[in-house]
Amino acid sequence: FTLQPGFAQFCQRSLSTPVDPLDFEGFLMMQLNNLDSELAHELGDFPEDDLDVVFTPKECRTLQPSMPEDGVELDSHVRDCVQTYLRDWLIVNRKQPLKDRQEKPHDVHTAVGCKRFCCAFIFQQTGPRHVPTLHEDTSRTAPASCDFDLRSLQPDPRLENLLRHVSAEEFERQNEEARRTNRHAELLALYPSVDEVSSEDFPCTSLYYVSFLNRFDIEIEPLFACIALYDIKERKKISENFHCDLNPDSLRGFLRSHTPSIDPSTQARSAVFSVTYPSSDIYLVIKIEKVLQQGEIGDCAEPYMVLKESEAGKTKEKIEKLKAQAESFCQRLGKYRMPFAWIPISLTNFFNVSTLEREIPETEGSTSDKKATLLQARRLSERSLSSEDNYPSSNFKTISLTLSTFFKQEGDRLSDEDLFKFLADFKRSSSLQRRIKTLPGTLKLEISPAPENLGYCLTPELLPVKPFPENRSRPHKEILEFPIREVYVPHTIYRNLLYVYPQRLNFANRPASARNITIKIQFMCGEDPSCAMPVIFGKSSGPEFVQEIYTAITYHNKSPDFYEEVKIKLPAKLTEKHHLLFTFYHISCQPKQGASVETVVGYSWLPILLNDRLQTGHYCLPVALDKLPFHYSIHSPETPPIKWVEGHKGVFNIEVQAVSSVHTQDNHLEKFFTLCHSLESQVTFPIRLMDQKITEATLEHELKLSIICLNSSRLEPLVLFLHLVLDKLFQLAVQPMVIAGQTANFSQFAFESVVAIVNSLHNSKDLSKDQHGRNCLLASYVYYVFRLPDPQREVAKLGNIDAIVHFHEELALQMVVSTGMVRETVFKYAWFFFELLIKSMAQYVHNIEKQDNPRRSRFSDRFKDDITTIVSVVTSEIAALLVKPQKESEQAEKINISLAFFLYDLLSLMDRGFVFNLIKHYCNQLNSLSTLISMRLEFLRILCSHEHYLNLNLFFMTSASAPASPSPSLSSQNSSSCSSFQDQKIAGMFDLSSEYRQQHFLTGLLFTELSAALDADSEGISKVQKKAVSAILSLLSSHDLDPRCSKKEVKIKIAALYLPLVGIILDSLPQLHDFTSKTLIRLSFSGRTGNPEEEQESAGAINQNVALAIAGNQFSLRSSGISLASLVCPGLCHATLGPDTTRNLLICFLWIMKNADQNLIQKWIADLPSMQLNRILDLLFICVSCFEYKVNKVSTQALQKSRDVKARLEEALLRGEGARGEMMKRWNDRSAGLNENLRWRKEQTHWRQANERQDKTKAELDQEALISGNLATEANLIILDMQENIIQVGNCRADNLLGGVLKVLVNSLGCDQSTTYLTHCFATLRALIAKFGDFLFEEEVEQCADLCQRVLHHCSSSIDVTRTQACATLYLLMRYSFSSTSNFARVKMQVTMSLASLVGKSPEFNEEFLRRSLRTILAYAEEDVDMQATPFPLQVEELLCNLNSILSDTVKMREFQEDPEMLMDLMYRIAKGYQTSPDLRLTWLQNMAEKHTKRKCYTEAAMCLVHAAALVAEYLSMLEDHSYLPVGSVSFQNISSNVLEESAVSDDVLSPDEDGICSGRYFSESGLVGLLEQAAELFSTGGLYETVNEVYKIVIPILEAHRDFRKLTLTHSKLQKAFDSIINKVLGQKRMFGTYFRVGFYGSKFGDLDEQEFVYKEPAITKLPEISHRLEGFYGQCFGEDAVEVIKDSAPVDKSKLDPNKAYIQITFVEPYFDEYEMKDRVTYFEKNFNLCRFMYTTPFTMDGRPRGELSEQYKRNTILTTMHAFPYIKTRINIIQKEEFILTPIEVAIEDMRKKTQELTAATNQEPPDAKMLQMVLQGSVGATVNQGPLEVAQVFLAEIPADPKLYRHHNKLRLCFKEFIMRCGEAVDKNKRLITADQREYQQELKKNYGKLKENLSICLFTAPAVPHLATTARTPQGVTISQSRVCCRNEPPNNSVLLRDSATSFWKTEPHTKSVHRMLQLLLNLEVG
Repeated sequence: FTLQPGFAQFCQRSLSTPVDPLDFEGFLMMQLNNLDSELAHELGDFPEDDLDVVFTPKECRTLQPSMPEDGVELDSHVRDCVQTYLRDWLIVNRKQPLKDRQEKPHDVHTAVGCKRFCCAFIFQQTGPRHVPTLHEDTSRTAPASCDFDLRSLQPDPRLENLLRHVSAEEFERQNEEARRTNRHAELLALYPSVDEVSSEDFPCTSLYYVSFLNRFDIEIEPLFACIALYDIKERKKISENFHCDLNPDSLRGFLRSHTPSIDPSTQARSAVFSVTYPSSDIYLVIKIEKVLQQGEIGDCAEPYMVLKESEAGKTKEKIEKLKAQAESFCQRLGKYRMPFAWIPISLTNFFNVSTLEREIPETEGSTSDKKATLLQARRLSERSLSSEDNYPSSNFKTISLTLSTFFKQEGDRLSDEDLFKFLADFKRSSSLQRRIKTLPGTLKLEISPAPENLGYCLTPELLPVKPFPENRSRPHKEILEFPIREVYVPHTIYRNLLYVYPQRLNFANRPASARNITIKIQFMCGEDPSCAMPVIFGKSSGPEFVQEIYTAITYHNKSPDFYEEVKIKLPAKLTEKHHLLFTFYHISCQPKQGASVETVVGYSWLPILLNDRLQTGHYCLPVALDKLPFHYSIHSPETPPIKWVEGHKGVFNIEVQAVSSVHTQDNHLEKFFTLCHSLESQVTFPIRLMDQKITEATLEHELKLSIICLNSSRLEPLVLFLHLVLDKLFQLAVQPMVIAGQTANFSQFAFESVVAIVNSLHNSKDLSKDQHGRNCLLASYVYYVFRLPDPQREVAKLGNIDAIVHFHEELALQMVVSTGMVRETVFKYAWFFFELLIKSMAQYVHNIEKQDNPRRSRFSDRFKDDITTIVSVVTSEIAALLVKPQKESEQAEKINISLAFFLYDLLSLMDRGFVFNLIKHYCNQLNSLSTLISMRLEFLRILCSHEHYLNLNLFFMTSASAPASPSPSLSSQNSSSCSSFQDQKIAGMFDLSSEYRQQHFLTGLLFTELSAALDADSEGISKVQKKAVSAILSLLSSHDLDPRCSKKEVKIKIAALYLPLVGIILDSLPQLHDFTSKTLIRLSFSGRTGNPEEEQESAGAINQNVALAIAGNQFSLRSSGISLASLVCPGLCHATLGPDTTRNLLICFLWIMKNADQNLIQKWIADLPSMQLNRILDLLFICVSCFEYKVNKVSTQALQKSRDVKARLEEALLRGEGARGEMMKRWNDRSAGLNENLRWRKEQTHWRQANERQDKTKAELDQEALISGNLATEANLIILDMQENIIQVGNCRADNLLGGVLKVLVNSLGCDQSTTYLTHCFATLRALIAKFGDFLFEEEVEQCADLCQRVLHHCSSSIDVTRTQACATLYLLMRYSFSSTSNFARVKMQVTMSLASLVGKSPEFNEEFLRRSLRTILAYAEEDVDMQATPFPLQVEELLCNLNSILSDTVKMREFQEDPEMLMDLMYRIAKGYQTSPDLRLTWLQNMAEKHTKRKCYTEAAMCLVHAAALVAEYLSMLEDHSYLPVGSVSFQNISSNVLEESAVSDDVLSPDEDGICSGRYFSESGLVGLLEQAAELFSTGGLYETVNEVYKIVIPILEAHRDFRKLTLTHSKLQKAFDSIINKVLGQKRMFGTYFRVGFYGSKFGDLDEQEFVYKEPAITKLPEISHRLEGFYGQCFGEDAVEVIKDSAPVDKSKLDPNKAYIQITFVEPYFDEYEMKDRVTYFEKNFNLCRFMYTTPFTMDGRPRGELSEQYKRNTILTTMHAFPYIKTRINIIQKEEFILTPIEVAIEDMRKKTQELTAATNQEPPDAKMLQMVLQGSVGATVNQGPLEVAQVFLAEIPADPKLYRHHNKLRLCFKEFIMRCGEAVDKNKRLITADQREYQQELKKNYGKLKENLSICLFTAPAVPHLATTARTPQGVTISQSRVCCRNEPPNNSVLLRDSATSFWKTEPHTKSVHRMLQLLLNLEVG
């Protein structure tokens, strides 16, 4: 097998057309005899059918199903309805050997860890751990002490057979044997599974359980409560009434004579309410009634307002009297009620947000069965229900309410309209309570979510709900909900209720007296009084059913409102005799002699049926005064000739509503059902239908019309009767009728009607759809309800047709022949028709004799043709939709999925060869567009999820093992004795040949699509690739899960089926996501820190290309910006796969490598050319990084508790449960709560990782850690197996494979690994060293260096086993190195460098364990008998001493871990100590760079790398003289003047020829370039873009010499970026460089630091308090907070005055200082902040010791500091080596200040673009009235007189010039401001100008005067000027008028004689005045 680079293109050409599949059934018949019968049996053979038709009883909530009353002959429609509701579900189940879907959900928490592990896995954690530090400072010059140190330690146990002589072959055999034991059988059981997405939820119903306790302050009579829910926003009553009797037995006894019996069902005091649409507008309203008595409601309520039972005396007597009165009223009027009080309760608090959005409970413990049907529908339509769905776990808990007041009822406001007004007012404000009279009382009620199984509960029909214990006294009642909007759920139970609401009666104009009016309501089945039916539901504490009911009475009201609700159980069979009878009575409250209580005042009635249809709605009926005549009921109340109230006008308002699952209440449905029944049963024509008559002749036409009109019916009734409607239509579709002697065929009409219904249901916004856009009602219908229409049904009297039409054939035919809109709809909602076809075919197959009907002949040829046509048309439809807009392509996806499932199911029913041909045609049709690849993939993914996928692919036909070699020895495999035919055969097994694709049809197609997806490069292809890979991964997972596939020989066969995937994966190597880049960066630069954040940071900071270049292995080519892949496969450049997709693809590769026959793999490897073997090694390298164990922070504890883990693993091993068992558990956990019967699971098209849940328990996290740990181990062991195969079979020396193998091994050692893996890995390494030692040390120098570092890292492991293995390997490395060269200088140097690197980079590494390892290696050297005669043991000892001394540096470093400056100083010192050892100095410079990078000191990190590069340049210039190379470190001067210190290495110290010196990978041209590129990156990150240019000046000549144009392109692009950054920064804001501080340390506590002074470089804009706080805090921790003091000033420190017990820190802000000549060269801001070694700070002082004084006394000390090196340097603090001080006199201070002010003004004035705010700020500070004293006072102090000392003349003139420039600049600034200001600032500008004028005027005198008269200078105490302010000074003792006079005379004098003499005279005059 040789994979050519162009394999992918070849694939696309050759694979573009699917091959012809085998004649599956024929092939099977032929081959079954040749098959391994045991194997065939093992795989469950080929079940003839895996679809099973099951009748499942419907779940019934009640003890008995709801049924019509017994003994009544039902009409056909009612019979059909009842039969539909009672019959079993018919479900087509899949016989799944895969897993039992009915299995109970597992508890997630009980799933214990993975079973059958290898021995304990302990993962080496490199997290922080506390280690005791060693304080003895072992000097480097004393090997004796170091030797003692090491020898004093106890060595670890040694490997017994390490030094024993064993042949390489035997060594390999032992290793393999060890590796093969205790392995996981199922790799993918450990891999996170590809999970389905759960579906959306159905709208929910909330259940609330309410119980009551009610009493008033006085108990004198029985009271009755009636409770209901009202929605005030919708103005609708949303529940039926719940009647509740809360009276004590004593009061209930008052009514004994009126209650013949009390049924338990009427004694309920708790109810369950349902609310489908919760809102804050819902109120629970409780109305309270009492027995009728004489008087208005107010009179009856008065005693309740004034009396209290607790009061004694007279009150008690009154109460007793009232009680007696009440008892007499009860006896006389006990059956009549009157309204009394009411109370509303807002449910806003109960319907909080969480409740409103709550899940519907899974149980049907609901109120209404309508809601039960809702739940049922939800259950039917959902794909799966999560296990959390069991019950709403909202934060709504049980709430108890106690209400203390009731509202009195108003007699004239009893209607629902009045109630809604009241409630709306009540919601708006609480003032309602003030306006309505209230009654004191107590109502306690409890509201809580209804529990799951509320025992002893009754439905609204009073049927007992399961569970129903017998021993309870009071039941709970479910209250029927009247939802505010339609709830579209088909009926599933029999319910037939009628609600009658009398509303208003108007007897105002009735002649006779009728005031206390009640209505007796009866449901009559005839006219005789005895015909009143006991079907009215009773109220509380009475019989369940009554024959009559009375409305409540409003005292003395002729036009009363009623609020009664009369609930009636309708008889199943209604006739025209059934009617409602209303009898109106006047009730006399006063007992009169001989008069009866009731007086009839009128009658009215309402027929129940009108034209055979139930009458519902609002009616306004007339009332008859006379007794009703005979046969009144067959007329409507409008017709009989009798005497009426108000002359036959309607005076009685009533509403009638039905809740019925029998009466459709829709004309279209009514007509359709009636006509259908006329066909089915004996009827006499003509039929009466509504108001028309239908004869036999018109029957066919009318039926067709009614079928067509079905879709016009209202949506709600259509949905409610959906099951029945569809059943009838399907019956008509297959049953030809004979009507009036003619055959009538309704098939087409019925089919079109079904299509129309399907369309309207899908288009309705009110109906729920699943995530695939399928209507849930139709989905549940076809799944549960649909069954084949019964073809044998007798068609009475109309004749029978013999030819039976099969439903599936008729349906397919109708789908094929449909046209126009019907056809469009059929294919748009194809899923429904496909599901119907499958279910009908399954039932058909179930019914026929399967033995006589093989698959080939089960279905007719015509049917097969129809199916072919349907598939072809649907495929064309998909292709057509895909080129349309987005919405249409979504539609195409849905149709595509439906088609896939259709063919999926056909594989279980039809000839499989026929179905394969359909699949082939599908692929051919969708082959034209590359965008269709996603469609084909989804299609194939579904087909491949078939339970018998393996059998369908004839996997047992694969030749799983390698053809036998004539000579079985390994060497023979490479010899020519192996026939080329065998080689081809083996290679062919890894090839996607046409023979393969024909025999393994589905797999071949899937691989073809995968190959095409990987080869495509269009937009959005990554999703397609992910889908393709996931499809294959889920297939492999299913094999690992399938118990049928657990046998090894079966696994080998299955793996052989997937071998072509290996070729595809190798071909896609260029596209794989490269997990190695991070690893490489981490390994090459950052060491193993174990801290993910740090790793990310360093990965981000250090360019990966550079790191790879440094790595110097085959990956170094990647630094040129091309991917590894393009090296392997030039000319191909594809989209890179995402990390998840790559990971999934790689696990598939490992699965195949694990399960395939190992002999086959070895023979395959033996035949591969070296290029392909190297590609396999590259793939393994990526695999290692991909399956590295990722440490989960939470779970680290779990892994560290190794004993516990070990115990669990051992227990698992003993129990013998495998990873498959674990996977089964996880699978079951995941599918827990799936609705098991549903097979939609397979249709989930979106996947997610199973472990996405955030709120995992610790146990789950630990469990995950264990599993992922096992996965990492197993994956790496498979990789190790592959490497062993390559080592054993491949020609390592000839093909140069050894480097590749080593590279993979070293990579795996650098990743987190388990001890199990490390043990095997080290064993393999030792075998390699033993076998190829000499080759290894000569050819693989760089790999050897890496290997040393990795092994040494593991020598410091805290785990004994790992240390033992690592020590043995390291010793063997040294020993073989010595054996091959008699001197292991190179290994010695590599080990020393590795240790230096390890020490510097890994702060958590443990030197104690490493010392112990060194002692162990020493023990090996001492015990090695063979080597005692050689110098080897001494050399080992010397090396170990060196290593030990390096370790002692780490102890110091540990001490200063928290002090970054001290740590860097120490590392600097260590690096300096290695000046004579370039390799080690380089290592320590890199360590420093690493530390700086972590602290984000990128410039310093870059400088470390520049120094390292200079070191390399020195070495290279000694070795070879190339003009393009830098001439040693001198070439680096422009980057930094400090670099010259690297040139200290002279020839006598360093001999580059010496073995082991400068042998590292960096001492090469590529290493130099790598270091410089990395430095450039870091400079760029640090913002020093100018330096980037200097660095690349050195790099570019080298790249040009190598003609590396790709890299040159990259370099120049980086330069462009750097220059762009400079331009942008110059144009934009100021750049941020460092801030500098002088820090001095004083006090013996500081040790070496005492009296040392440094300049610290801190990040830009660091303020003095920040660094002060940091240092004070740090040293406070070291010495104690009280012992550290910060000196606040910057004056020189007198140590004698300091407290010897304290540590003092002096911190001063310093600025870079340049001489004037320097400033000419330092023009830019960068130049003023780079290469700095002189700094200045200023200390103000006065001669008398104060820091501040008058202007004339103010001196200033400027201190200039010089540092040892220039900033930036390789550390952030540098010693001060020189200090100069300059003292400025007061006038010099003034000059400096004025210059500074002038510079600020100039800058603000010239700023571009101008900044008005800044300008005004500076201007205000210069000329503002308040600050005039500033510049002015300076002038007065220093310029008013000529100094006596001639030396000061120069300063005097300087200051005068400064002031002149200052005045000029002020003027310019004022003018500039004038141009910038807005209109509203004019006043401000005037003020500025005025102030400027005054300032100029005042300063003019000082600036333009000649030298003063000498004696004036002596007499004047203060130099004065003639200005307003001076006049204030000199005339302070004069009266005010004098000063004004003086000012005026001076000013006028100034104007008239502006000459100098005059001025002097004036001055003298003024001064004399003042002196006088």
